[in-house]
Amino acid sequence: MRARTHFLAAVIASAMLFPSGGALAQSTEGVDTLRAAPTRPVRGPVGLDRDRLELGAAVVRGPFDLLGTFAYHRFIQSRGPFEQWVHLEATGGSAGYLKEGALSVGYLARPIRTIRRRGLIQPILEAGPAAHLVVQSADVEGFGESANHAHGYMKIHGYAGFDLLLGSRMGLVARGRLSVPAHRPLDYAQIALFLR
Repeated sequence: MRARTHFLAAVIASAMLFPSGGALAQSTEGVDTLRAAPTRPVRGPVGLDRDRLELGAAVVRGPFDLLGTFAYHRFIQSRGPFEQWVHLEATGGSAGYLKEGALSVGYLARPIRTIRRRGLIQPILEAGPAAHLVVQSADVEGFGESANHAHGYMKIHGYAGFDLLLGSRMGLVARGRLSVPAHRPLDYAQIALFLR
């Protein structure tokens, strides 16, 4: 076992000393040597980039001044010219007598040509359908009671913004969301801290 280990080490050393073959490579003809497997280009994020948690706030147009957000963003696959992601998000906010919470799940496509995984600032451009479940609670003035209402709906969302990497495991994301159908052009502008 020890002799075989030394022989393999010699073959690896010879490949580094004589990359074009050389005299040492000729002396090992007829002996199986280690061959590197053909490498394929990596598609999609690797390692820490495959999923992340986001904790942040969104400024919206409507009764709320600010929404708190918590989200999970997960890579699914690369197919054709797009990467595909799932985005789960919980939001909550209140304004005076009104409180609202929402759960949503979106399936987003990100054009591969827009992805830049090197550098401190990385652009975000993605779009896709999302389902939302919203629960609202309003205090009825003068009656000391609350009125509750829940509804669900589907929309198409488009996100544009950027990630600013603050380290290997965290960063800041700033993005805006457009929605169709919507009676306002910008659903929200969001900034969040992400951990991966």
